[in-house]
Amino acid sequence: MDRRHFMAGVATAAAGGGFGGPAFAADLLKFIYPYAPGSGGDILVRVLADDLQKKLGLSAIVENKPGADGRIGVREVKHATADGNTLLFTPFGTMVLFPTVFKSLPYDAFKDFAPVTQALSFDFGLAAGPVSGAKTLAELTEWLKKNPDKGNVGVPGLGALPHLLPVKYGADAGVKIHAVAYKGTAPALTAAMSGETALVCAPLADLIAQHKAGAIHLLATSGKTRSPYLPDVPTFVDQGFKIEGSGWYGIFAPAATPKDKIAKLNKALTEAIHSDSFQERAKSVYLRATGTTPEELGAIQKADYERWKPVIEAAGLAGK
Repeated sequence: MDRRHFMAGVATAAAGGGFGGPAFAADLLKFIYPYAPGSGGDILVRVLADDLQKKLGLSAIVENKPGADGRIGVREVKHATADGNTLLFTPFGTMVLFPTVFKSLPYDAFKDFAPVTQALSFDFGLAAGPVSGAKTLAELTEWLKKNPDKGNVGVPGLGALPHLLPVKYGADAGVKIHAVAYKGTAPALTAAMSGETALVCAPLADLIAQHKAGAIHLLATSGKTRSPYLPDVPTFVDQGFKIEGSGWYGIFAPAATPKDKIAKLNKALTEAIHSDSFQERAKSVYLRATGTTPEELGAIQKADYERWKPVIEAAGLAGK
């Protein structure tokens, strides 16, 4: 089975002040974004890089390094000079799921990088198209038991959480779920709306408009608590399933970056992330701006890796 595609990420830069001296060793701060330009993540990293330039008085640039499902860009940061001037901004998949999905990675997600901060988080949604008519997971489960060959779910690529979440639901509910990979959320969503598939699972932000329009019906969201953007839609947990998983975007530096540089970067980045302007920009695209300590990001990374590793293995997606 093809173990490819994780959702595009968002990179970030910083607000400044209070460093007691130069924050960085050079006048250029570079963010490597390991996916192609044009996505929401690519747009947001450039917004934040502009903010960094204004507040810290140095140049901040974004370099897109797509290829090999993001692995090329991650590898470049691994080999970058560990001076705090080259950072990785990546969706969580490269640092949480890839170590299990791919047998051979050109990096060690835990040993080759130093966490700086988590910048944003988001939920996923499982939605039904017109085929099943389901409005709840209980109704979907009943329908799938009567129609065991119709449990197709469109996903924007195999191996990531939009694939793993419905697979785990199917295993827990005792029903058959078959993931059908599309090249992105848009064609997966179209497939569900047209009846080509019964279900679609994707980042919640990509499903909200069609849910509100009545073209699909969101059955569950993936967070620990209900999404503030759709408080009427229950979580998997609300409906009796021990299924929880949120996506996030994190900032990492090469492993040997001095701790004082990590601390300065974290201060600048979290100030930017917590600013009113960035919070509002994140809300406009249904993301939650977070901003954590390096230690908190490291703990999140480890916990998510341990949570999803057995699910990936059970789904037959672990690297051979």
